Amino acid sequence: MAHVSEYDAENLFIDRLESIGYEFVQMRDYDDVVANFRKQLAAFNAEKLTEAKGETTFSDAEFGRVMIHVNNHSVYESAKIIRDKYVLTLDNGKTVYLDFFSSDIDRNIYQVTHQVTMDKEHKGDVVYKNRYDVTILINGLPTVQIELKRPGVEINEAINQINRYRKFSFKGLFHYLQLFVVSNSVQTKYFCNENEMDGGFYNPILKSLVFFWTDDKNTRINKLDQFTAEFLRRSTLTEMLDKYMVIKTTEPILMVMRPYQIYAVKAAKRRVLDSNQNGYVFACTGSGKTLTSFKLAQLLRDEPRVDKVIFLIDRKDLDDQTVGEYNSFEKDCVDGSDSTTVLVRQLKQDDRKLIVTTIQKMANAVRNKRYESLMDSYRDKKVVFIIDECHRSQFGKMHGDIKRHFNNANYIGFTGTPIFEANRGRDGRTTADAFCAGSKLDACLHRYMIKDAIADGNVLRFSVEYRRSLSPKRIAANDIDPEQLNDPDYCRRHNIDLESLYHDDERIRSVAGNIFEHHEQHAHPQGTDVYTALFAVDTIKTLGKYYDAFKALNETRDDDKRYRVAAIFTYQPNGDMDEGGDEHSQELLERCMNDYNEMFGTAFGLDSFDAYRKDITRRMKQEDLPQVDILLVVNMLLTGFDAKPLNTLYLDKNLIWHTLVQAYSRTNRVDKVTKQFGQIVSYRNIKRAQDDALRLFSGDGDPNEYLLENYEYYMNRWMNQVPVLRKVTQTVDDAGQLQSEDDIRQFILAFRPLSGTLATLKTLDEFKWTDLAGALGEEEYEGFKSWYLYYYDESKKRNPKVPVPVDVDFDVELVRTDRINVMYILSLLKSAHKANKSEADIDRDIDLVMREIERSDNDALRAKKDIMKAFIQTRFYNLPEDADVQQAYEQFERESLEDEIETFARENSLEAKDVQDIFSKYIFDGNFSEEAVRQKLTAYRKGLVEITTMTQVIKKFVIDTYNRYRAEGE
Repeated sequence: MAHVSEYDAENLFIDRLESIGYEFVQMRDYDDVVANFRKQLAAFNAEKLTEAKGETTFSDAEFGRVMIHVNNHSVYESAKIIRDKYVLTLDNGKTVYLDFFSSDIDRNIYQVTHQVTMDKEHKGDVVYKNRYDVTILINGLPTVQIELKRPGVEINEAINQINRYRKFSFKGLFHYLQLFVVSNSVQTKYFCNENEMDGGFYNPILKSLVFFWTDDKNTRINKLDQFTAEFLRRSTLTEMLDKYMVIKTTEPILMVMRPYQIYAVKAAKRRVLDSNQNGYVFACTGSGKTLTSFKLAQLLRDEPRVDKVIFLIDRKDLDDQTVGEYNSFEKDCVDGSDSTTVLVRQLKQDDRKLIVTTIQKMANAVRNKRYESLMDSYRDKKVVFIIDECHRSQFGKMHGDIKRHFNNANYIGFTGTPIFEANRGRDGRTTADAFCAGSKLDACLHRYMIKDAIADGNVLRFSVEYRRSLSPKRIAANDIDPEQLNDPDYCRRHNIDLESLYHDDERIRSVAGNIFEHHEQHAHPQGTDVYTALFAVDTIKTLGKYYDAFKALNETRDDDKRYRVAAIFTYQPNGDMDEGGDEHSQELLERCMNDYNEMFGTAFGLDSFDAYRKDITRRMKQEDLPQVDILLVVNMLLTGFDAKPLNTLYLDKNLIWHTLVQAYSRTNRVDKVTKQFGQIVSYRNIKRAQDDALRLFSGDGDPNEYLLENYEYYMNRWMNQVPVLRKVTQTVDDAGQLQSEDDIRQFILAFRPLSGTLATLKTLDEFKWTDLAGALGEEEYEGFKSWYLYYYDESKKRNPKVPVPVDVDFDVELVRTDRINVMYILSLLKSAHKANKSEADIDRDIDLVMREIERSDNDALRAKKDIMKAFIQTRFYNLPEDADVQQAYEQFERESLEDEIETFARENSLEAKDVQDIFSKYIFDGNFSEEAVRQKLTAYRKGLVEITTMTQVIKKFVIDTYNRYRAEGE
């Protein structure tokens, strides 16, 4: 299909859909979509309508009531409506329960159309006119939108296009779109229609939530024709909508499951219902096991043959994150208390088929004589236990007690790190033994390993750096090779006591200094987004030494450059002094908690340890609280803890097998584009253990596939990428002279990978600009970057000065540094305003300020650059010597804002006070109420169409103006 145009591909695609049971219907505009919905909804509910009114059509009044019910809802609310019934009152007074969708493909009506145009003439709240490629409708509602690109065009351009449609023209019935498909014929992906707004602001779909479809062996199905045959079959699509999408009940989020999650659920259901046996799912840590296991629990709950589904969690995993996640899938399904009484009460409820509890409470219930009668009633019932992180909870005595009690139970486990022969414990059992001992069936129901997850972009690769931390000067022998001190075998042969070397005070101070020296490049990889780090050490005593070393280093730093270091570990209140130390672990923890309280204004103590743990994990997971920069741990949080802002793990302890993979996997959750990989910095040589673990948990694959290359590799990549850029634009000046959309696109596509390579290089300790300067140095790179950002800014304008391609991916986060921000410019202006400066000095300072404003990549500053320039040109030179420059600028901003509001009001024949009121309310609420604005506009005696149009004009002005003037950091 190399020479097939997008239009030809579209027609071939529609032909293919017709061949598998879709009916083509021609639609020109939104009026046609509504008319078709009226007809198909009536046909879909024909039997009910005939019984209630004797005909299979809606009157105008009846259909008007239907439209009131389905119109003007968010994507999230629309997703709930399409899956629910609507009680329609007919003109004759009777009522019918209308369905919008059925799990029965023989009942649904499947249609396909193309080139539907959405514009203001047919739908008033459409902002820009758009024409869509291919739309699949079920029972008249637009359900799946497919956007096609020609081969060779980046598939991300289609995703950007859909995001643009979602923001400006997917209105009315198009809020019922559930899924999107994008393809350039040779690559095809799918994703769900998330809620379009988040707290009043547009919520774009992230590239990380766009998935390839695969077969059950995780082999990717790329080509559009094959994808259509597999995914868009009416039975598959209906099943996706009916069973494998999730509407979170506690927050406005719509989710679609990934193929490996679906195959795992199907395999587990077959094992329980068809084979009546057990099994486990091997799903890479970070790939969404919780959602998969919970969806399985929901589907089994709905099976008549199953009496109860009990989701077992180990109590140590039942933290706020787990409770919140489960309850978001199904509100109030998890009881987070420690009371066995609550579990027993739930077991007594016949209508409660799904229970989420801890393995500890279930074990208590089967052992306690008080509950013997109730628990005996379950001995022979069909109970399905779903066990999360079964590599830990499946092997203990509690699980044995539960298994012996339930005679007709099935057990389905989920784990990212199974126990194999190579890593089995003292009892000798593997995960397969625990689930399917004696069975001829494969205990593993489905495998989705780390190699699959990395290939799909569902988790990140690891960047592992080994830092030499042992010095030969501490060793008496003269024949020691310092290069091999990190090799445990070498040290054993030479009788070197590694443990004493590792815990040497001088070494600990050196490692702490090395972490502080390089932490900035790990935590702020692009100078913008802030990431956090764990530092795992081998003992509590070692933790105390590092904690004090970090405190001492912080004392030498300026207040605004100190790292927020915290520590958490479990202790035995009656334990011995740790390894002969002077401080009991309880005293150390109390000291750490007191420092934490002083740092964050909290009041935790030993009696509120759990609240302390929760507060720390919250600060590690989100950016709106002051974060913990480096968290010292021994074992806590190295398994089961998920935090997207965590991107670095420092290690001064030995790890093997599943403990190593679990610890590494704390860092590689997919987040923003600035988080390109999970960073591991190890001060011990655990490479052999690392390679063994990665090989084991990837099906004996090459462990290097999951690790970043070395510094030289990325240097060579830079050297190879620079000529590609220079072929498009030889110099920085050439980049500013580009005229055509195609030339600008080529420049963007050539510069973008270069910025990605630089982002990787900057995280590595060896990075020096001088290494790259032979091909392209820092100053020239910054020049190219300025033009790259200029074209990005132009792409956001409605009427750009240059023909920038609309949907090309910029990935500007990879080039942001944010060093030159509003406060930085104001500080330069304060310096320029100092007394006793000559006019020439001031002019030179102001010239520097103007150049810094132009080359900044800070969003707030780029938005405000015209305001700042105007301040310098019209106000700065006239300030008195004792003036506060920052206050003067803020006053200028306020005056400029008032002037813009008055000008906008005058140009649109509105009262400035009314516009100011709308603007102020938006700042206060964070939401723009179109209804409130329409009511305000009725006083101007405008018609309905004019009011609707003016509301959108005001909305755009208010939001755009707010984004330019809002205080930096908001």
